[in-house]
Amino acid sequence: MDASIGRTAREQLTGRYVLSLVAFLALVYGVTQDIETVFAITLGLAFVETISILRDTPTVDSRWVGVGLGAFITIASLAWFAWELTTAAGTGGPVWFPALTALIGVWFIFDARADFADGTDSYAPDDMDASEMMLVLNHGHLVVEELRQGPKTVPELADACDLTESRVREALDVATDDGMVYPVDGGPIDDVERYALDESKVGGVAFVRSNGKRILRRIARPFRR
Repeated sequence: MDASIGRTAREQLTGRYVLSLVAFLALVYGVTQDIETVFAITLGLAFVETISILRDTPTVDSRWVGVGLGAFITIASLAWFAWELTTAAGTGGPVWFPALTALIGVWFIFDARADFADGTDSYAPDDMDASEMMLVLNHGHLVVEELRQGPKTVPELADACDLTESRVREALDVATDDGMVYPVDGGPIDDVERYALDESKVGGVAFVRSNGKRILRRIARPFRR
């Protein structure tokens, strides 16, 4: 496992990337002239990079990363909260903020616990990187705009959108998750599956409603056991 973690670290912490972080910290110091601020940012960056490396290492169970992340946030937040309440040298900031971050840390712990109980892994890295996801979303936009004209089959969508059928199916997989696009019967003569667009789930209000429900379900998941 140690070798795998080291290999992942070398892949992510390239020389150019490390130099960019050093340049960023130098810029922060040049602007603030405060070494404590630079030290705090350095600790934050080190923590984030450590979590990223552990999550991207195949031999590391990402659920334990979630437990560690939650425990770290909770302990650090409670220490901050106690510092604000009991020490005259406190930062003078609102005490509700460290209390809130402590609750967020507890949520991470319970969420990882739910993963262990369900046999799932919410903290595993996604199969798609950001660029691939953006490409799929762009293709999804093309498919949705074409379905505004009426139901179509995958080959018809591929031809109209100038995409391969595999790309169309990727876009449809995303669009059918929330019911924006749904399959319909081809009819008594043509039984080829077509896809249609649910206009009620298109637009800004529908987007907020759909994603708002999804976010609320995700937040409530650890406590629905």
